[in-house]
Amino acid sequence: MSATVSIDRQGGTGIAPITRSGTVRDAVRDALRDLIIGGSLPPDVPLRQDELAARLNVSRTPLREALHALASEGLVTLDPRRGAMVSRPTPQQLLDLYQIREQLEVLAGRLAVAAARTEHVDDIAALNNRMAEVTDPVLWAALNQQFHTRLYEPCPNKELLNMIGALAERSKFYVRILVSSRPPADSALHEHHMMLAALRVRDGDAMETAIRNHLRSTVQQVSPALSSECP
Repeated sequence: MSATVSIDRQGGTGIAPITRSGTVRDAVRDALRDLIIGGSLPPDVPLRQDELAARLNVSRTPLREALHALASEGLVTLDPRRGAMVSRPTPQQLLDLYQIREQLEVLAGRLAVAAARTEHVDDIAALNNRMAEVTDPVLWAALNQQFHTRLYEPCPNKELLNMIGALAERSKFYVRILVSSRPPADSALHEHHMMLAALRVRDGDAMETAIRNHLRSTVQQVSPALSSECP
């Protein structure tokens, strides 16, 4: 089942009702995550569960389950008095998350280098070229996650890939901030090219350097924006 987030003609983001096939909780979680990433649900504002449930055409049970799932990702805070709210991330949370990502992705990158095929690299290069034409932050974040997933796909350690995927979901909020300004987003695309170049020539050391530079650059670009939002 997929939940749809609609865009009205004035550019506002609305919520389309959930269609009932598959896991309702997961569809609600995905819809709310996209709204948070896109900035339509602002931080520190209580989420009215009755209103959200009505707009999504679901009961409160899968909605509560979805909010708990998003809380585990760090996107939602569950306050006993105020209820569920979109979290306001801090620079330290960004740094902590990306330090973990760096260690795991360096390992996955080295393993992927040993197993990658030329046609696989060509496919990812085409995806990166498509990203250069995208300005919508939600779509860009989704394509960015797809890029990293495909980059490490040849890695034979599937448990490692699952861990990286979970952290990438939690990173989408930060990627939205990155893509809100084109120069940092363009820089990210260039860093993607560096990783692809290392993969193409099967150079594990170059891949490690490119991954570290890319993730650290994201932290450097996004951290000031988080600092300015902190009360």
